[in-house]
Amino acid sequence: MNYTTITINNEQVGLKFGMASFRYLTDKFVDGISFDGNTINEIGISHIIYSGYYNNCLVKNEKPKYSFENIVDWIEKNLKDQKVLSELQEVIKIWSESDIIKETSDPDPSKKKKLRGKK
Repeated sequence: MNYTTITINNEQVGLKFGMASFRYLTDKFVDGISFDGNTINEIGISHIIYSGYYNNCLVKNEKPKYSFENIVDWIEKNLKDQKVLSELQEVIKIWSESDIIKETSDPDPSKKKKLRGKK
């Protein structure tokens, strides 16, 4: 599944993980900023949430209500809220299992599908 929702400030927000979210993350995932070694931090999680949110807005042709800064502030405010942390864990799981992440992170290049040039 490439789509899920998360509750931000008592509002259900759609997250769609696709090409636009993947392209966004390729520029934002920097070791020491978004993650340390193999551990993603709150900035990295914020980037994942925002990438799915922004992609969902693009697909629905809607103007984003939340900025990246809003997402960071919301996550930092709720770092001790177990309900929010559980929701974030579920989103990260869905993101990591999304089609685009699977296609781009498969260690066997013969299994990768070509995204361009298909007729």
